[in-house]
Amino acid sequence: MSPKVLEERGLIFWFHSYDALHEDRASVHVGKGSQDDYNDAKIWLEPEIEVARPGRTLREHELKRALKVIQQNYDYLLEEWHGYKGRAD
Repeated sequence: MSPKVLEERGLIFWFHSYDALHEDRASVHVGKGSQDDYNDAKIWLEPEIEVARPGRTLREHELKRALKVIQQNYDYLLEEWHGYKGRAD
């Protein structure tokens, strides 16, 4: 299961269960309208906010907006990630 953790102005932010099980770095996926493993953007939260892959669903201005939302909600997302990862282990 890949839970949605945040939604803002049409952007959906969610964690991928595979990432929680197999990666040490926190990350969040971002898309529009639905959660799409193969086409959504993936953003690293650690050691700093960084685009892991831009995906295919977001336009450049939407990706920039997503990065801003992540920065504004960084502490919340990181806390939720570690809680989710603990449940997934």
